[in-house]
Amino acid sequence: MVELLRGRVQAGKGDASHWLHLFNAAYSRKLRMPVYPGSLNLALDHAFDWFATRHAGNVIWFGREEYGGERDILMLPCELVDFDRRRAFLWTPTTAARNRSDPWVVELICEVKLRETCGLEDGDIVALALSVDAVD
Repeated sequence: MVELLRGRVQAGKGDASHWLHLFNAAYSRKLRMPVYPGSLNLALDHAFDWFATRHAGNVIWFGREEYGGERDILMLPCELVDFDRRRAFLWTPTTAARNRSDPWVVELICEVKLRETCGLEDGDIVALALSVDAVD
């Protein structure tokens, strides 16, 4: 099954770019692809539940002991529907997945800078396709 999400591009704080740059080689090894050191923030129209059973079989756990960081990371494969189904990943530290002040915001990582490559600006709508195990 496929879950379709739509989110509005919004500015981030730049935190992800620091960590993705610092541990870029480890992320690239884990995902078996180059990873651009930055993320694209999308505001969904609803909260995203990283721990929903429909995502359990697809979430990639990246433990801090595996890459040398301070936090465990969750990643979820997805495709950018309107951009040639480009492969990307939802990305979050586990602390944010459990207790984020804005749980409707998701961050995307990819092998390219999505804003430039896809011509995205704040306010643009991006559609994502996620493989899911079953509906909760």
